[in-house]
Amino acid sequence: MTREQNEKVAKTFLDALGRCDTETMSNLSTDEMTWWIMPGNKFSGTHAKRPYLENLPRLLDNATGPLKMEYHEVTGEGDRIAIVARGDLPMKDGRHYRNNYHFLLHFRDGKIASGQEFTDSLHINEIFGAPGQ
Repeated sequence: MTREQNEKVAKTFLDALGRCDTETMSNLSTDEMTWWIMPGNKFSGTHAKRPYLENLPRLLDNATGPLKMEYHEVTGEGDRIAIVARGDLPMKDGRHYRNNYHFLLHFRDGKIASGQEFTDSLHINEIFGAPGQ
């Protein structure tokens, strides 16, 4: 696939993540997909596709709407796309989960085979609670 095709798949996948549309996410990823989230928060670790998608609704438990992503920098080479984004998720208590992201996605056969998510764990802990809470 071309860089542009991979970028389209990546943005569609991340937009689906924000809506918790796990069916679309599943269709855009390989059966063996893994998703790594940087250390320091309750979502951290390397997750296999099925548990990752099954646990995703926890993100929206206390939200009043979807996580809306703004995409800033997008680069790609070979089977990789890197995206810098800013997300905004309104919460039921009036706060907003606003975080910066760097996603590094690897593709195989036109689908996402793995993702790495770099973000601000301190802000995640402020909004969703620290690990173990």
